[in-house]
Amino acid sequence: MHHRVFRREPVTFINVFEIGEDEIDTFITKWKERSRFTTSADGFISAELFRSIDADTHFKLINVTKWAGRAHFEAATHAAEFRAELDDYQTDDSCTWTPSRGFYHTAARFD
Repeated sequence: MHHRVFRREPVTFINVFEIGEDEIDTFITKWKERSRFTTSADGFISAELFRSIDADTHFKLINVTKWAGRAHFEAATHAAEFRAELDDYQTDDSCTWTPSRGFYHTAARFD
């Protein structure tokens, strides 16, 4: 039997993107626009979008968002307004990026 451990600490959502150089600036602009839905949501802590500085890096963009809990993230990103805007962007023929996402807890830390 597998037991799942539920933690009360915040969760970190990490989404790494395979994306063409020609799409990066548009993606960043759209990410900032969609952030208005999530940054005001209950349970939102912080969000950062990292851009690679090396041309040979496989994942050109990395989104790191912290939430009070996974349910808060799910509620914010399943809201109709957020979904509609994301779906419109993802169905654009010029959009070819591929996300790889997951939720994480801190395993080790040094400050």
